[in-house]
Amino acid sequence: VMDLTPLEKYRISGRDARPYLDRLVTRDISNLRPGRVTYVVWCNDDGKVIDDGTLFQLNENTYRLCSQHHQLDWLLMSAAGFDVQIDVETHDVAALAVQGPTSYSVLTAAGIDGLADLKPFGIRNLECGGKPVTVSRTGYTGDLGYELWIDPEHAEILWDHLFKAGKLRGIRAMGSDAL
Repeated sequence: VMDLTPLEKYRISGRDARPYLDRLVTRDISNLRPGRVTYVVWCNDDGKVIDDGTLFQLNENTYRLCSQHHQLDWLLMSAAGFDVQIDVETHDVAALAVQGPTSYSVLTAAGIDGLADLKPFGIRNLECGGKPVTVSRTGYTGDLGYELWIDPEHAEILWDHLFKAGKLRGIRAMGSDAL
């Protein structure tokens, strides 16, 4: 389990959200649909990579862009001429990555139902311990994995559920050095 809460998270919404993102990132996102995630890269005007991250399509005109570094200035500058709203939600959404071959077993033992048919890069709104949690079948370990997106107020409860459920499976916390 890795705490992804410090990732920068931006909600991009509005009538021009898709055209704006099509211009912003190097990947063709025309096939991205609500309930799906994709990896993206964005570059400066000289074609040099600024950052990479994940792009979630939450609904028809609403997206969440996650990145390692602060990107608000670039996002706002790039939004000139587009009817979009860009909101920082870094402190409004906590995130935990549960990765590895037993991640599915740990999550189901923690009481998260509805994962069996969640395809890679899919998103599903579920519950854990009676609290709403958005689960994406994503992660950058190259193994089976999930990322759990939750209100920060409930993150510690989620953490405890995961570690109780994963005790017999050797669950442990890891940081970026372990990656």
